[in-house]
Amino acid sequence: MEFRKLQAFARVYELQSFSLAARDLFLSQPTISTHIISLEEDLRVSLFDRIGRKVIPTQAGEILYRGVRDVFRIMDEARSGIQELTKQVSGLVTIGGSTIPANYLLPGVLASYRQLHPDVCVDLRIADSIQISHEVLEGRIDFGLVGGFAEHFDLENYLLFTDELMVVAPPGLAASYAHGLTPYQLSDIPWVMREKGSGTRQALEKALQEHRVDVCSLPAKALVQSTEAMIRCVLSGMGAGVTSRLAVDELINSGQLVTLEVSELNMSRQFYLIKHKRRTLFLCASMLMQHIRRELSLDPTS
Repeated sequence: MEFRKLQAFARVYELQSFSLAARDLFLSQPTISTHIISLEEDLRVSLFDRIGRKVIPTQAGEILYRGVRDVFRIMDEARSGIQELTKQVSGLVTIGGSTIPANYLLPGVLASYRQLHPDVCVDLRIADSIQISHEVLEGRIDFGLVGGFAEHFDLENYLLFTDELMVVAPPGLAASYAHGLTPYQLSDIPWVMREKGSGTRQALEKALQEHRVDVCSLPAKALVQSTEAMIRCVLSGMGAGVTSRLAVDELINSGQLVTLEVSELNMSRQFYLIKHKRRTLFLCASMLMQHIRRELSLDPTS
């Protein structure tokens, strides 16, 4: 079985899409389909079930993916070992970030790392904190940066910093609550909510629980999958939302968004670097992790 066919199979498996795999590998979709068909003919099994637009791996596909992942890991270990002989920092590092760090913190840090080590390529994957933790556990990414402590015995957590969260609203909505709100009055206003797996939503739920307020009592007019989508919905006047100060500072300073003061609602969350305890990082990945801790952590030795 040829490497490029296995690579195509792995990306289709991970992304559950032929078109997304083609885009990720800079290949045409027919080429990806040809590679998968060739593998299925070689193995005399079906690797995927096509259900509408979804691509679901068969039992044979699950078995092959586990083997392919091991093959890729062994090849990466061999490549890293050779590079370490010459102390050459190069290769691919695959990392994950939840929305806030991936969009507002990591780009600058990755740029400064690339200036130090121009032969390193970073594959940054963005998802919610729960999904990033799952990807680290599955060995699909080297390490991740998430909003909240990742509760799992196989994960190491390195505290970076505390993020301030706030309730923001369009000026028209905020004008009605210029004198502030109590947590119990939050159900009186419309909301743009983040999805359940996001660290932002988890922080909101935790803060409300301290006042015995159920997050489900807040009338959600939209449920969105990213910080950027939430901000755009709030700007359009759909309702209030909770987000990091990092994401809305410019909009607040320009007057496009207004902070809603909610008495005794303390919302903050910690950002952590996470890695698998039993996985050894290659030189380029371990050095990038150290670089991120130096750049973002209040205490790089924590």
